[in-house]
Amino acid sequence: MALEGSIKDFGLADIFQLISLQKKTGLLNIHNKEMTATVTFNKGQISYAVVEDKKGEIEKIGRLLIGAGKLKEKEIDEAIQIQGKTGERIGKILIDSGCISREDLKEYLSIQIKDVIFLMLRWRDGWYRFDSQEIEHNKEEQILIPTDFILMECTRMLDEWPYIESIIPSDDIIFSQSFEGEDAGALFSSLSPGELTIFNLINGERDVKKIINHIQLGEFDVYKILATLKMSGLITPKSISSRVEDVPVSEGYEKKHLLTILQFAILTFILSFILLLLPIKEMVGINDIMSILEIMKVRDSRNELFHIHKAINYYRISNGMLPDSLELLQKEGYMKRGHLIDHLGSLFVYEKISPILDYRLYSKGVDKKLGTKDDIY
Repeated sequence: MALEGSIKDFGLADIFQLISLQKKTGLLNIHNKEMTATVTFNKGQISYAVVEDKKGEIEKIGRLLIGAGKLKEKEIDEAIQIQGKTGERIGKILIDSGCISREDLKEYLSIQIKDVIFLMLRWRDGWYRFDSQEIEHNKEEQILIPTDFILMECTRMLDEWPYIESIIPSDDIIFSQSFEGEDAGALFSSLSPGELTIFNLINGERDVKKIINHIQLGEFDVYKILATLKMSGLITPKSISSRVEDVPVSEGYEKKHLLTILQFAILTFILSFILLLLPIKEMVGINDIMSILEIMKVRDSRNELFHIHKAINYYRISNGMLPDSLELLQKEGYMKRGHLIDHLGSLFVYEKISPILDYRLYSKGVDKKLGTKDDIY
């Protein structure tokens, strides 16, 4: 008897765990309005996973191998034609034809499996059906991934995904390289090999999807690295791919920004006019409250806070958690030395509220006291 039902009634993670606990062998088919996915189990462990959309796009394994330079599109097309006639898996066909090695196949299959299951676990609706049946497995080509391991890994990815998606909301975005900010050099020098590879793929023309297709990493890893680079200020959004429409990413924001500038200019003019009408004594009173020098120090402290926020976000994306202290950021090269003290002579205050998302960062302000009105955020 098949196990079937709605994802809303019985979550996919629960289904995976049930199959794993009972050490079942068979096929799990899941579909929604847009996509269809199939996961193969062998005694409760995952041996294969593939997803297909309405366009019938080639399997991720093909995309990964092409992006890594292991195959050409022509070779994938030929393998798909053979698959249509024989029903064999793409991987076996490519190995038999001498296009790739068994080691290459296993490496990229593991990436594909993780990508597919991560995608499936984000589905909010759809239907599933598991059929227990014997599956032919070639032990030399087969990989077996413990279901508990892949669920644990995907759960971690799901925890981080909302934050990453808020930074990189679409695969249509085109980025350009940027070295703005005084911390750019230090951040660039601390990039990992994977981050550096993706940074070098950013040329102002490739969108996120094309970058994914040019590198042998899973989609989540590419998104995470792009979020890291963006939050560090090393890349900036340029436009949206013509796959959707060729308009600037931040066109709406730019209009709003211009309106804000105009409003600020009008307000500045009115304020200047009022100050000119004030008696000299009141002008002196204003200068007594806050000198021009203090105003400049407050402005510089705000700029410094902006750079520290960037360093904190860079650390969070890279390590999956918030730093325990600003000293740790400095020690590990995310911040330059001397950035722990504001321009008013006090240490910046950093309070870690939760392990991943919530923190508070501010300066004590001119009076150098916590919790007063002049604290700078």
